[in-house]
Amino acid sequence: MKSFKFLPVILLLGACAPQPAQQASVVPEAKDGWREYPLAEGVVKMQPAKYDTETIDITVPAGGELEYKLGMKKGDTIVYSVSYIGLAKPADMLVEFHGHTPQVDGVGDLMFYSKTEGVAENGVFTAPWDGDHGWYLKNSGATEVIAKVEIAGYFAIVQ
Repeated sequence: MKSFKFLPVILLLGACAPQPAQQASVVPEAKDGWREYPLAEGVVKMQPAKYDTETIDITVPAGGELEYKLGMKKGDTIVYSVSYIGLAKPADMLVEFHGHTPQVDGVGDLMFYSKTEGVAENGVFTAPWDGDHGWYLKNSGATEVIAKVEIAGYFAIVQ
């Protein structure tokens, strides 16, 4: 288990929408009781290595803010769970799950996947582009809080 203290906060501007998945438009004929569909793009993505798993305890100081980032390639997926230890009121913790690209000539792309207070969140995420994806955490409470982030999938922790 890893423990992290304060990390710098980065603000970026821009936006880009992910592309919708394509669906089969033709219903195939049944053969021996089965309709066999061609494999749709994006259903399976083979990887050269086994997926990674991490459980990270992130200390968010009282009145502090930080960003915890994962480096991911477009199409890579994670399964995640975020919970909070020592949080008196969920409203004391602002949580923004987001991703961004590097800035080129002062401009980058930014997308928010969820904006919540400090409530447990579980999900599956697929990166819409190459870049950093993660959580901005702002603790307006009077005591430090530990954000427990559990992740499995294809990612690299960005320090």
